[in-house]
Amino acid sequence: MRRFLRPSALVASIALGVTLLVGCSGETGGDPTPSPATPTILALAPFATTNCAVVQPPILEQSAPVAGQEVDGVVVQLDPAGVPTVTVAAGATPASELVTLDLVTGAGAQVAIGATVEVNYCGIGLSSRAIFDSSWARGAPATFPLDPGGLIQGWIDGLPGMKVGGERLLLIPGSLAYGPNPPSGSGIEPDETLIFIVQITAVS
Repeated sequence: MRRFLRPSALVASIALGVTLLVGCSGETGGDPTPSPATPTILALAPFATTNCAVVQPPILEQSAPVAGQEVDGVVVQLDPAGVPTVTVAAGATPASELVTLDLVTGAGAQVAIGATVEVNYCGIGLSSRAIFDSSWARGAPATFPLDPGGLIQGWIDGLPGMKVGGERLLLIPGSLAYGPNPPSGSGIEPDETLIFIVQITAVS
């Protein structure tokens, strides 16, 4: 089980490099940490595209995708299985409040506070434009209770109302994520807006 913990619960919790979820049953293959030169190079590219099936530095591009769903400089394209490709513009707007966009509307059981959810997800920093974790890359969904005491507030506020089969883009401001003190080694910048694409695969 992996869960995005609130800052107060993060002591000694980063077990797999850039992975921010603890209590995991699987392992992250390979070295997911981008090279030290990545932030400088990314700053020069108008667009940076990440395939959430692989944790690696994004592909730098000169133009935005011609298709996909967009909000505030973030464009998401889904393959037939729902695995997202995310393109972030250099001038993407940091979120001042939680922003949500339903990419796919589910038809199954509905997510509520206190429910146990099984999800696929991908996390990317808006400023760094770099991926820091992905269940799709690991090849297995994560399962956890939607517990206000254990998750970052952006997930608590952003997942309720989703249904099984649904997929949602979350833009989470730093104040609802890790604030000025992100986990050491995570690749997340202080007060950084986080991009998550979350797919609900089961609710109980």
